[in-house]
Amino acid sequence: MIGGVRARAAIAFEPGAALQVEAVTVRDPGPGEVRVRIAACGICASDLHVWRTGEGIGFPAVLGHEASGVVEAVGDDVREVSEGERVVLAWIPRCGVCGPCHAGRTHLCSSMRTDGSDGSLRLGETILGRYMSVSGLSERVVVSERAVIPVPDGLPLRDVCLIGCGVTTGFGAATLTGGVRAGESVAVFGCGCVGLSAIQGARIAGAFPIVAVDPNPARLDLACRLGATDRVAQGGAEAIAKIHELTGGGAALAIECVGKAVVVRHAFDAIAPGGRAIAVGLTRYAEEVSIPVVSLVLDKTLRGSIHGSADPAQEFPRLFGLAADGEFRLAEMSGPDYPLEQVNEAFEALASGTAVRPRVVFEEMET
Repeated sequence: MIGGVRARAAIAFEPGAALQVEAVTVRDPGPGEVRVRIAACGICASDLHVWRTGEGIGFPAVLGHEASGVVEAVGDDVREVSEGERVVLAWIPRCGVCGPCHAGRTHLCSSMRTDGSDGSLRLGETILGRYMSVSGLSERVVVSERAVIPVPDGLPLRDVCLIGCGVTTGFGAATLTGGVRAGESVAVFGCGCVGLSAIQGARIAGAFPIVAVDPNPARLDLACRLGATDRVAQGGAEAIAKIHELTGGGAALAIECVGKAVVVRHAFDAIAPGGRAIAVGLTRYAEEVSIPVVSLVLDKTLRGSIHGSADPAQEFPRLFGLAADGEFRLAEMSGPDYPLEQVNEAFEALASGTAVRPRVVFEEMET
């Protein structure tokens, strides 16, 4: 008989239906695995997307993939972490044996699954889907030891959970996928957690000017506090024209963080000849974008980015250091906090745009 412990989890039973908090069973960790007691989990736009559409997940499922916590049990042969360590969970498997991992492109690891159902999380006899193999909306989860990155003392777990997805995705889109350099002009479409992280990455790299594009005045205010030098509230052709004006002919780098194909095209149209446009937001799977081939002759590039092209083992510690030094400002993008029983309110806060990154914070955990 497989041993396990009980935990509360917010379960999505079908697309768009309210999540329900139920008691689930979390099996004990096997060889090379650890069990983590979750402290905090950010609600990401990807969670919102799969909950609404059902794309990439089978129901019933436990969502949440931007989580931090404390290792409370380890399986045999675990060498990288110990019980009691504070960690951020990574949804990049880093299997170490596939082609992308061997090529140093761990963000494309062949073992990555949007639905990581592995039997470790059950409601009665029903195996629950696990979004991105994390399921941070459960009090406890079992993951590979390679999926946890230790957090230095002094950084609140409720803040660093954002590094598990949104922060790394945006920061890396600017610094790794986009390769932003000092003095380059940058435009960021969408000022949620991912977009604000891209803006901070551009600021830290020395980019100028940095143009934030968003219809929400409060988010533009925050973008300017975190590093944007200019703000654009308009959309479409007006936004593109304003970016060309502010950058003197188009941005060197434009980053789309909205999850709409039309905005991907806007980002591409906003760049100068020789510029790079990066598509980051998660769209519906069937959405397409049309680009005039003649634009490519001008050495323009359109590229996608997953998890900011980052290796969590390298980028998470880098971001921990930047946060500890005050260079990357996590707390200003974080919250408000919700208990697990109010998880539906947290989803609504993100969907309505009233919160940049709502978090579910679990009780009885020092966060």
